[in-house]
Amino acid sequence: MEQIEESKPLGKEKKPRSEKQIEAFKKASAIRDANRAKRKEETKKVIEEKVLQKAVSIKKRQIKKMQVLDEISDDETPMEEIRQIQRAITPPPVRPIQQIQQPINKKPQFIFL
Repeated sequence: MEQIEESKPLGKEKKPRSEKQIEAFKKASAIRDANRAKRKEETKKVIEEKVLQKAVSIKKRQIKKMQVLDEISDDETPMEEIRQIQRAITPPPVRPIQQIQQPINKKPQFIFL
C-alpha cells in the first residue's frame, strides 16, 4: 500500500499579525458593529415615522368622508346621491393612457426550393 504524502501549501505562509494590528482590528470591528446598530435604529425610526404619517393621513380622509356622510344622513336622501357626493369628494385616480404598440408589418418571404 502506498502512503499519501501531505500536500504543501501553494503560496507563501502568511506573516503573523503584530499585537498592534490585532488591537486595531478589534477596535475597528467594534466601531463597525456600533455603526451598524445605530443605522438599524435610524432606519427603524424612519419607517415608524412614515407609518404614522400614513395612518394619520388615512384617518383624516376617513373623518372628512364621515363629516360629509353625517350631514347627509339626517335627511332621507337616496343612496345614489350619497354615492355621487362621495365620488365628487374623492375622484378616481387618473391613470396615464398606455401607448398601443402597432405590430411590425413584414413582407411575406417565399422560399422556392
